[in-house]
Amino acid sequence: MSQGLECALLVPTAINQQKFYFELDGDEVKLKKGKGFYTGLDLGIVRYHFEIGAKRKI
Repeated sequence: MSQGLECALLVPTAINQQKFYFELDGDEVKLKKGKGFYTGLDLGIVRYHFEIGAKRKI
């Protein structure tokens, strides 16, 4: 899971801002978006790269 977080934090987003955060609930990782333009798009980009790095879906 830590590799997934590392991949997600290194990925370039739509406007190079990290307006998202992760929540850990037991074994489950939740990805939440912040406020601002393109945050929905950024969420998809970050989710994809987290899943590649962690080799699991969120």
